[in-house]
Amino acid sequence: MDGGQARALQARAAAKPPQGLSTAALERKLSIKRRAREDAARNLPRQDSDALSATELAIIDAVAGERARIDDQRNEAKLEAERRLRALAPTPQDFSGPALEARLALKQAAGRVAHDWTAAIERTRQGRAELNAFKQAHELRRAAVYPRSGLLQAGLLLCAATFEALFSAALFAEDDARGLLGGAITAIGLSGANVTLGFLAGFLGLRYLQHVRFPLKAIGALGFTALTFLALMLNLFAADWRDRLAAMAGQQVDLGADAGFHLWSLLQLESPQAIILLMLGAGVWVFAALKGYSGFDDPYPDYGKMARAAEDAAETFSAFRADARDELEAPINAAKAALGGRLEKMRAEYEAMSKAFDNAAAKMESLDAKARALDDAAAGAIHLYRQENLAERSIPAPAYFGAPPPAAGPALDALAGAAAMIDSARALLADAQIQSARAQEELLAELEAITARLDAEPQP
Repeated sequence: MDGGQARALQARAAAKPPQGLSTAALERKLSIKRRAREDAARNLPRQDSDALSATELAIIDAVAGERARIDDQRNEAKLEAERRLRALAPTPQDFSGPALEARLALKQAAGRVAHDWTAAIERTRQGRAELNAFKQAHELRRAAVYPRSGLLQAGLLLCAATFEALFSAALFAEDDARGLLGGAITAIGLSGANVTLGFLAGFLGLRYLQHVRFPLKAIGALGFTALTFLALMLNLFAADWRDRLAAMAGQQVDLGADAGFHLWSLLQLESPQAIILLMLGAGVWVFAALKGYSGFDDPYPDYGKMARAAEDAAETFSAFRADARDELEAPINAAKAALGGRLEKMRAEYEAMSKAFDNAAAKMESLDAKARALDDAAAGAIHLYRQENLAERSIPAPAYFGAPPPAAGPALDALAGAAAMIDSARALLADAQIQSARAQEELLAELEAITARLDAEPQP
């Protein structure tokens, strides 16, 4: 309403009494100074008089007609403003209806998802209980460690097998009658078997060596020993075969003239290529065994499987809970939109009402300024009369000369009713905001209560 107040101040500053009703005009029209001196010569009004003199009454009567016309305009503006504000007053809205509908829809949605929610919680609880029981039975005090995806580990094994195959193919091709193709075929078979034996030795042997149960630990040790022996035999056979191919090709292996000790002499290997082939196979086998031990799953048997089962159940419940929560929040969101729309409607009506009040206040202030200008002109004329009278009197003036001159018309607070209507509308809007906020808070509290009830673990 700042714009209305600015316009009102401008109207007040520009207000002037109608032509012929200013203080100077009244003095000329009524000969105020002359009549004041004549009354003073007769010592009128008398010292004990409380009534206004005839001249003062004449001044008031001179502006009374114009003052009455302005008062009529003010009354008409008052009635028009009240009628306009009454038409624009915010319509009370029902804020309990959307909340009740949302509460009913919320209960229906909770009933729909309750069974699946309980089942998901039960699966999560069961998976967690089984994992805890497994850890307690197997004396595990650490979290399971396993990769999210075995694709990288499989790629590393493939790279190791490819490296061994390429290097071995070059060694076999030197003396293989079939050339590089024959050497590649032999190398691929050798590297594939070597990586497979290494992986199985780690996955089925090393992992079970740490099992808490002795029979499984013994089986793991037996499996690791057997697979290690097979890998050793495979790589020794490949190295010996490489020597035989060299011998069949007619090559002479120069071992040197020294009589020093050579490890490969114990293995009956004569060519450096055979020793390199043996060392390469051993290295790839160890790498594959370590990947089988901890590269694809937790080093302790079945621990990773149990941990993944519990984690999958928890993730499934989390995803289901998020979807179910969205379904439960849908009626609350719809209620929020409905409450917000109704509140916005009341706010728009209040804004329109405030603008109408500002316009009415500006118009009323213009009329009030005119009325005050008339009152000021009359007061100025009366003050002029009293000054002239006091100057010529021989006895003291009556006591009422010291009081302010009376107004030409009654002082009216024409917009008091309109202001009361604005106050009522403001209170109604504030109460509507409180009702809307309370309804939303109650809905959210009920949503949280339903969620907490559904989250409670089911009784066995």
